[in-house]
Amino acid sequence: MKILDRYILKKFLINLFIAVVSWLIIFLVVDIIENLSKFLDRDATFNQVFMYYVYYVPYIISLTLPVAMLLSALFTASSMSQKNEITAQLSAGISLYRTLAPLFILAVFISIGAGFFNETVVPEANQRRLDLKRYDIEHKTRPDAKSRTNIFRQDQAERKISIKYYNGKSKTARRISIKRFTGSTLTERIDATTMEWKDDHWLLQKGKIRFFKGDTERVVVFEDTVLADLNIQPDDLIELQKMPEEMGYAELSDFIAELKSIGADARKWIVERHLKVAMPFANFIVVLLGAPLAARKRRGGISLNFGVSLLVTFIYFIIIRVGQVLGHQGTLDPVLGAWLGNLVFLTIGLYTLLAVRK
Repeated sequence: MKILDRYILKKFLINLFIAVVSWLIIFLVVDIIENLSKFLDRDATFNQVFMYYVYYVPYIISLTLPVAMLLSALFTASSMSQKNEITAQLSAGISLYRTLAPLFILAVFISIGAGFFNETVVPEANQRRLDLKRYDIEHKTRPDAKSRTNIFRQDQAERKISIKYYNGKSKTARRISIKRFTGSTLTERIDATTMEWKDDHWLLQKGKIRFFKGDTERVVVFEDTVLADLNIQPDDLIELQKMPEEMGYAELSDFIAELKSIGADARKWIVERHLKVAMPFANFIVVLLGAPLAARKRRGGISLNFGVSLLVTFIYFIIIRVGQVLGHQGTLDPVLGAWLGNLVFLTIGLYTLLAVRK
């Protein structure tokens, strides 16, 4: 590594550290101000609030790292441009591509590291943070193998199940409703007083089956009946559904495979899975966009670069959100929805890199 490369990387890493810490402090202060009254209303202790934000830090770093990378790239390249360091290198026959190459290579490694960080540290920290909020601060009932209430499951693409109460120890449920649809039309409904797991299948007791066809309805009353094709195991009724940020890529993939096996719509989760790759990759794209943009000498200096950073970040996250929503709705392919923001900014970044004076 040449002296020039080490000089550029040192400036970039110092700026990156300052940007990460600054965004972290801003994010924490804003969140504390917003939620302080809620913590006080629930009599949360100082230790609970402190640990909540300790567990929050990895997610905040993951979320704001692309912004910090963009700021660092802008400040590093702008500083060199304002001091005529880039002009001197161009005069010495060193191309802009060669000057910025260390930043691009470092951004690739940071993107890879961010991917591993998001897969290992962030989901575990998010789960602990949300568990602390749900059960210790908000005092919600912690699910265990003994009981759960108000359970809703989609067993097949056309069948949905609701259970008022489930006892995990005895593997029995009460007040069960199973609805079968053809498209959006309800064609069959089973209501039972109890449901019990016996000999590897579910036994429904004291209920009735209602068949709907056009404007007619046929009712069949039963004392007990076996529901052999129900694709739900007792353990499935105990599990608390995790949020996407509580799961890593592999866990999300397993969950998507499970949804597909029962014919359920997995579009939302496919989008979230691809976002787990797209978001770390954004750390490279913003450097590819920001560094050439700031390499030109302009008036305004740091204040201009900070404003550009905020504008680019705002637009980037809007496009990410639009792609996410369109992917959830099925308007866009889930992969395209997750990568829309990166594709747009990658195109702009490549154009900027090619158009800037070499």
